[in-house]
Amino acid sequence: MKKSAQAIAAIKYEQGYIVFYFHSFWYQEEIKFLSEQLLSSLSTIQLLETIAGADRENIRFIWQINYYFSLNFDCYSQSCWLEGEDEKSHEQLVRLIPFFKGSEVH
Repeated sequence: MKKSAQAIAAIKYEQGYIVFYFHSFWYQEEIKFLSEQLLSSLSTIQLLETIAGADRENIRFIWQINYYFSLNFDCYSQSCWLEGEDEKSHEQLVRLIPFFKGSEVH
């Protein structure tokens, strides 16, 4: 598989989610690469599982031992967002934004 040169066009905090917008269209085959690049911006993470569907993938992980998140990709809508899985994690979303600012996925 050829790795794409995906650049993040924007990162926004919207209604309790961090939403990632990419400059280019991406394909389901690229999700593993895109998620690895996004998550490499964070320190101290532990991957829990990847749930793959027909057009959607979810990558669940723990950040800093205490916070549970899900990185979600939806192919049809070209959506990518990060959400907290519980109230404590949800409150930490704003702390994650600086890790992604200026990030570029190569």
